[in-house]
Amino acid sequence: MLNSFNIQWRTLLRRPLRLAYGDPTALLPSETIVILSPSEYWVLKVLLPVKTSKEAARYGSGLFELSGSHRYEAQKVGENSFILIAYDPERISEKLNSLPYLSQVEKITFAQWVFDEVPYPIALSNGKFLTTVEGIVIEIDAPYVRKELSITLSEALEHPKYFLKTLRRKELVTSAFTAKTLKTTLIILMILLGNLGATALRSYQESSHLQEEMERALKLSNLPETSIEREAILSALKTKESKQLYFRHQCKKISDIPIETTKNPDLPLIPIPPISPSSEEGLVLIPGSKPNDANRLLLANTSHIAPLSRGTRMQEIRYEGDAITLIFDVGDSSTKDKLKNEFTQRFKKVHINERDTQLEVRLP
Repeated sequence: MLNSFNIQWRTLLRRPLRLAYGDPTALLPSETIVILSPSEYWVLKVLLPVKTSKEAARYGSGLFELSGSHRYEAQKVGENSFILIAYDPERISEKLNSLPYLSQVEKITFAQWVFDEVPYPIALSNGKFLTTVEGIVIEIDAPYVRKELSITLSEALEHPKYFLKTLRRKELVTSAFTAKTLKTTLIILMILLGNLGATALRSYQESSHLQEEMERALKLSNLPETSIEREAILSALKTKESKQLYFRHQCKKISDIPIETTKNPDLPLIPIPPISPSSEEGLVLIPGSKPNDANRLLLANTSHIAPLSRGTRMQEIRYEGDAITLIFDVGDSSTKDKLKNEFTQRFKKVHINERDTQLEVRLP
C-alpha cells in the first residue's frame, strides 16, 4: 500500500519522458530519448535458471554467438523467462554521430522496451508496422498486418511513460573526440608527466648519492683515480684470491687422503754432536758443514734429521700457480695402487706418472 502510494506521488511529480522514433528531421533536445528500431539489435526469448535480469544478461554471449564487441541486456517477463537483447555499441554510435539532429541526445532505448505492451500494430512513416509476436517487438511489412486495427506512431507515443530503462550515449563506443574527452586526456597526461618527473628527480638524487659514496670509498681505499688502473688492480686481486682459494681447496682434499707410514724401531738413532760455544745462546752451526751446504741449524738436545720411516711419504710438493705437483716415495706396488685409486676417485682431472718407487701426481 505504501509502495504504490510512493509510486503515484513520484509519477505526479515527474514529467513524462520525451520519446522519438526513427530518423528525425529537426534538432531534438538533450532530454529526448531516441528509440532504436528492431533492425538495430537482436532479440531472443529464453528460459534461464536465474532470478534477475543482470544474471540473465551474462548468458547473452553463449546464446547469440555474435562477435566479442557486442553487448547484452535482459528484460524479465515471467518466472525464469527473459527477453535478451544483443546490440553492437559501435554501430549504434556511428548511427547517432551520422545524424546531426541527434547531436544533443544523451539517452537511447530499444523499441522492445517501449512498445512490448502495445496491443495494436503501429504504423510507421516508412510504410511498415511494429507489432508484438510472442512478446517480441518486430518490424514487418504491411501485407502481414490488419491495417484497420493499427494505430499511428504518434498515437502510440501519446501514452505517457514515466519510467523506462535506457542506455547512456557516452557509454557506447564512439569515434567522436569531444571536449570532455580532451579535458580528461589532458588531466591524465599531466598526472603521468608529474609522476614521471618525480621518478626522474628521485632517480637523479639516488644516483648522485651513490656517486658520492663511490668517491668516498675510493678515497679511503687509496686506489688510483684512473678507472683502467682500478679495474686492473681489482682484477689482479680477484685472480689472486681465486688461485689461493683453489690451492686451499686442493690441499684440503689432499690432506683427507689416508697415507700409511711405518717407522723402523730397529733403526739406530744418530748421535747428536756436541754443542760448541756460540754468540747466540742455544743455537749453533753443525760442525763440519761446508759453505755450499744447505743452511742447517741445531737446537740444544735436538737433531735436524727427521726420523727415518719406511713406507709412503711425500718427498716434494710444488705449486706453479695453475697446477700442483706431488711426488711420493712409495714402498711397495700395492700401496702405490691404493694411492693412485685415491687420487683418481677424489679428483676429476689428475695426471699420474710412475718412476720405480716414486709416484708423481699432477693436479691441473
